[in-house]
Amino acid sequence: MRRKLNLTRVDRMGYVVGGIALIAWALRRPSWLRGSAAGVGGWLLYQAYTGSNPLFRPLGIRVNPRPAEPDAHETIVVEDAITISRPRAEVFAFWQGAGNLPRLLEADAELVRERPCVELAWRGVHAGKLAHFGSLEFRDAPGARGTIVAARLEYVPTGGSLGIALARMTGRAPQRLLAESLRRARALLETGETPSTRGQPAGPR
Repeated sequence: MRRKLNLTRVDRMGYVVGGIALIAWALRRPSWLRGSAAGVGGWLLYQAYTGSNPLFRPLGIRVNPRPAEPDAHETIVVEDAITISRPRAEVFAFWQGAGNLPRLLEADAELVRERPCVELAWRGVHAGKLAHFGSLEFRDAPGARGTIVAARLEYVPTGGSLGIALARMTGRAPQRLLAESLRRARALLETGETPSTRGQPAGPR
């Protein structure tokens, strides 16, 4: 089974440079300490070869080295799904408005593909450059319980996988933004109101 990539090209190049530097340093004057450094260097080279860092696996980072959009050379893949207790046609109509589509940064969203009540696909452009692209798929939930919305978002990474990991740990990751967008849409469609923490008790800040 092919290993899932969680290192970007920038990461892998850095790992190669760092790994070679450590091994070269260790070979100059062998010692126990330098031998350990050589081992770390070899481990970095192995991760660069496989494109996977085991420390990042629990974070669910997925790198797509060959995205469908020709303007993107590499993307990070984010997927999520939610069930909304409303008919599929109503849920689809809500997202037909480009302003309701999940977006990152201040990107302007534009629809690029539409299959009525089945799929919507869009691109997000920021400062004239592609920032992300994604799709929403709609299907009936089992037992007539509403509509399942499956979202897939791919965005152009900045700062490498370490930057992505830090963003996720600090709550600023696109994964969280996508999940919040889906929850907000469900609240609007089911209750007519967006979720709010106003009036709820809060801990010390």
